[in-house]
Amino acid sequence: MKQKVFIVGFQKTGTTSLEQALQLLGYSVYGGDKNLMKYNDTADLKRYIKKTLTDWDAVQDMPWPLFYKELYDVYPDAKYILTIRDTDKWIRSMVTYFASIRFPLHRKIYGVPCAEGYESRYKAFYENNNREILKFFENKSNFLVMETGKNFNYPVLCSFLNIEQVPQDEFPHARNSKKRKLPNYKLYRKLRSLYWNYKKKYE
Repeated sequence: MKQKVFIVGFQKTGTTSLEQALQLLGYSVYGGDKNLMKYNDTADLKRYIKKTLTDWDAVQDMPWPLFYKELYDVYPDAKYILTIRDTDKWIRSMVTYFASIRFPLHRKIYGVPCAEGYESRYKAFYENNNREILKFFENKSNFLVMETGKNFNYPVLCSFLNIEQVPQDEFPHARNSKKRKLPNYKLYRKLRSLYWNYKKKYE
């Protein structure tokens, strides 16, 4: 098993690109886990984390970034990567992708029904959580900040993970497509949100 790597950045901060890069480097990456939100007892939560991640090298996706302290308590020697993005660009991406779909997980995290229309709440939560993570990991050598558009590349990642053979390929990134551009249109987002809220019975 490799040294574990935990991505503690929010969605839409390059986490999927980083996941793909880790997979290409041979890491098995575990995704989001809504069960994390069910635990009120910290000891039970830590036991669940340890049991769940036994056979995985890395994690990414929400709500893992909310549990960085518990992850650190269980795996103090793991590598931790905070992915960040300009707040305004981040919220635009969140609204474009999630629109007014009322995901129960998002309601639990942000305390509001959805991204579109509640941008200020999302932004405040995002910035506060990042500040807390930066403060917690201050001066810890097993922590790295990767900012989209600045240091998302293999040399930075491999140096942090102590990987000597650096891939010469281009770092993974989401490619633009007609399908991905459709959510830029508000009417499309509205219709898509209505469909998914109805289909999933989201309230």
